[in-house]
Amino acid sequence: MADLLSFLGAAFFLVFGAHRLAITRGARADSAQRHVSGFALCMGLALVFNAPSVTDRLSRDPTLDTLVGLITHDLKLAAFAFLVLVANALRSPTAGRRAARRQVWTAGATLAASVALFLAACPATTSEQLSVSPGHRWALASYSALFAAYGAWCLLVLARELADHVERTAPGLLRTGLRLMMLAAAFGAAWTAWTLDDVISDLSVGHQDIGEDMVSSALGAITALLATGGATATLWGDALGAPVRWLRAYHRYRALEPLWSALHRELPQIALDPSVTDRRPGLPRAEFALYRRVIEIHDGHLALRPYFDSDVARWTAEAEAGDRDRDRHAVLEAATIAAALENKRAGRRCDAAGAPRQAPAAPAPPPVPGTVAAETAWLLEVTAAFTGSPAVADVRRRVRHAVDVSRRDAGRGPGGSGAPGVPGVPRSDADGAGPRTG
Repeated sequence: MADLLSFLGAAFFLVFGAHRLAITRGARADSAQRHVSGFALCMGLALVFNAPSVTDRLSRDPTLDTLVGLITHDLKLAAFAFLVLVANALRSPTAGRRAARRQVWTAGATLAASVALFLAACPATTSEQLSVSPGHRWALASYSALFAAYGAWCLLVLARELADHVERTAPGLLRTGLRLMMLAAAFGAAWTAWTLDDVISDLSVGHQDIGEDMVSSALGAITALLATGGATATLWGDALGAPVRWLRAYHRYRALEPLWSALHRELPQIALDPSVTDRRPGLPRAEFALYRRVIEIHDGHLALRPYFDSDVARWTAEAEAGDRDRDRHAVLEAATIAAALENKRAGRRCDAAGAPRQAPAAPAPPPVPGTVAAETAWLLEVTAAFTGSPAVADVRRRVRHAVDVSRRDAGRGPGGSGAPGVPGVPRSDADGAGPRTG
């Protein structure tokens, strides 16, 4: 299992590093991308040499095993150095050569000190361990501690620059990639800190394991996966983003169903495509279906204008106590539609001569940006009020009561004491006030 994780992490690093190096060739290439490639290639090679099966095969030749172990260690230090160069490039894309040269000198000094400590330790290599005599334990422990300290410092520098960039970056794929890189830095720090168990082992018993253990291999693979994903987020984000957009559009399409269905029952002509199967669009067609549904709802709204009731605003205001958590404009819009549907069902137009009321202007909702997303968000609020608002339910009851009273009084003939313009309808009911309580 440790072998699999080591080779998996190495594959992520090497493929990504080679790919980035190939696409960033040229004098004008982004220096940060070149440094990222250097980090990935160095770390990928180090993981290959550190895989348990590779170290076991190399241990047959003690001289070669010791040399490869030192090279593996230094490859990791070089990878950390590239991270500092990445942070330097992120801080200032046009950073001068002096700053980069200073980091290179620091990395070179760290590598030289690491080699000197390794040679001073005079380690003996066995099939699975690197061991030293009691008098050289300090050198081997310092060798391991230097690696952990330098790696942690490099990762801290990178994480700080990434955090600054995240705060300045608008939400989107780039910001997602930066967050993944920050997670990679966090797991990389944990991976580096795991080396401290070697320091304890060096000081206490004078030896350390050569290959990667299970925990170290897992942390390395996770770091590789997150780093690769973060650096390529803008490439794979669009491919993965499409299903997410489809699911979101389908959910919104279904959420508008109650309002659309109520309009469609009274106004079936609003359906641009009357096919029944299209009421359940597949995910790839969900965005287009949502766009069409928004248009159909607006068409239904326009078709209901002759049935808009002038008293809806007053009724809604009287019943708004139960809707303090809702947008009052959305509640008024939903109540207007609900009342118009009741009038349409009863055949009570509000714009003709002898109508129960004067046709009012449509309620003016707050300005909505002319985008499908903004229109959908507004209609979702209206739909929620249409199905769940107590004020809208009260308006429905008032209109139904007025319709019932109108029908009863109309059956009495012209001799009844009706309101002007509505034979047989009492004035209070014609005004739409409905029953008064309290």
